[in-house]
Amino acid sequence: MAIELKDALLWQKSVNAISSFISEGNFRFNDKGISFRALDPSQIVLVNYFVEKKVFDKFEIEPTYIGVDISELAKIMNRAMLGDRLVMDVNDSEISMRLEGDLSRNFKLPLIDVSDEEVRLPETKFDARIEIPGKVLKEALKDASLFGSSVTLRVKGSHLTIEARGTHGNLKTTADQSKKVTVKASGEIVSKYSLNFLQNIVKEADSEKIVTMELKSDAPMKVSYDIGPSKVQYFLAHMII
Repeated sequence: MAIELKDALLWQKSVNAISSFISEGNFRFNDKGISFRALDPSQIVLVNYFVEKKVFDKFEIEPTYIGVDISELAKIMNRAMLGDRLVMDVNDSEISMRLEGDLSRNFKLPLIDVSDEEVRLPETKFDARIEIPGKVLKEALKDASLFGSSVTLRVKGSHLTIEARGTHGNLKTTADQSKKVTVKASGEIVSKYSLNFLQNIVKEADSEKIVTMELKSDAPMKVSYDIGPSKVQYFLAHMII
C-alpha cells in the first residue's frame, strides 16, 4: 500500500492544522480519500479534516484506519522542505514516510491503539455566516490579544463586531459587507469564544483565502477553510458571557 504526493508541504500544513489541538487519533483511508475527526482532550474543539483521493499522484491503499501519534507525525512533517515529494507506506505496525528532494529522507512512526469510535459532527442550525480573508481575521484577532483572552462576536445584518476586554483596555473592531468580506445574519447573534483557541484554529489558514465562520448565539461556532485542495472544519465551544 502506498500513497504519493508531489507537494509534501500540503500534508505538512494539514497535519499542523490537526496537531494544534489533537495529540493522537485515527486517519481513515477509503476510496474517497483520507479523513480525520477527533475531539481535543479539553472537549473544546472538534477537528474534521478531509482530502480527496484525486489530490494524490498515487493512492493505492485498502480501506482502513490507523492510530497515529499526531504530535510526532507533525515533528516529522515539519522537516519537509519546499519542493519535497512525499511517499507514504502503511503496514500493520507502522507508517513510513519518505521525503524526496535535494535529500532523500526516510522516517518510520509506529502505529498506536486509538479508540475506533468516530466522533459525531454537531447538527447545529447556524443563524449567521461570515466569509473573511485569513489575513484580515488574523489581524483582528491579534488586535484583540492586546487586551483579552476571549473575544465576543456580534453579528447583525451585514455587520460583524469583534470585542475584547481586559484590565488594560478594550477593543472594538467592525467589519461590514464589502468586496472581500461577506456578512449575513438572521437577527442579532452574540457569542463569546476563547481567543487562544480561535487563533490556533486559523493559524494554518492561507492569508489570501477565505475563512468561513458560522455562528449562533451562545452556541459552538463552526470555522472552515481550505488547505490547498483539502478541507478542514473546526467546531469551537462557546464561553458563558
